Amino acid sequence: MNEKPFKDLFFKEYYFSDFYFFNVGYEKCQSGHRFGPSLRDNYIVHFVISGKGRYTVNDATHHLGAGDFFLIRPNELVDYEADTEEPWEYYWIGFSGNKVKEILQTNGIGAKDYIGQVDTKEVLREKFESFMQSDFFDDSQKLVNQAFFYDIFSFFKIHNENIEMEVRVSQRKKYSEAFLLYVENNYYREDLTIEEIAKSMYLHPSYFSQVIKEELGLNALKYLNLYRMNKASQLLKTTELSIEEISNAVGYQNRHSFSRAFKSRFHSSPTGYKAEK
Repeated sequence: MNEKPFKDLFFKEYYFSDFYFFNVGYEKCQSGHRFGPSLRDNYIVHFVISGKGRYTVNDATHHLGAGDFFLIRPNELVDYEADTEEPWEYYWIGFSGNKVKEILQTNGIGAKDYIGQVDTKEVLREKFESFMQSDFFDDSQKLVNQAFFYDIFSFFKIHNENIEMEVRVSQRKKYSEAFLLYVENNYYREDLTIEEIAKSMYLHPSYFSQVIKEELGLNALKYLNLYRMNKASQLLKTTELSIEEISNAVGYQNRHSFSRAFKSRFHSSPTGYKAEK
């Protein structure tokens, strides 16, 4: 980005609400160029590509250089200034959305984190250069530009052990939620196995089973069997399907195996249960 020393674009977002960008910019600052003290209404992240400068927030001053990034949060007093001898050059993105805090946390950026360093700064610089050539006002490019934004934002990470632990805990919940959805959409398959479900999430079956047991309070196979029996109960009560058809519908090709499992769950045979409806 050598054509102009400054570029600042704003645009209204109509399509996304969870996490989106509304402003992109670039500046090759003059010696001692300063912004602030001032407040911003939205989130902004700056990525320094050359030179040096200082960023002050919450009475703490950070001296930054190429490869560093600094985050501005809404309604927080900030002040940043280019070095007098080696003034910095940076890109920035203004962003907002309902899920900003969660996404920042996923990247290891906690409520008190404001600065970080990009490991592959040249890669990110090239991505920004390409991004700045985009047509941000062409609706047909909305998805492409949003994907570009996601890609760029994935570079802004901080190693934070406390947040990483929270993310791991959250990840376990996501595994259990994915398991529930997998069962809901595949319970009818006789060949469905817990090992298959674990592999779909790239998890070792024993670890996966442990996660499900801790999250749901019962092991994965037992949950699958309970889901099938509850589904069979619903079909027996609300349809005119035969016992054999219901057996097949919930993943049992052997009617006798189905009847044993059903009686174990409801203390009644499928035939007797159906007669009581």
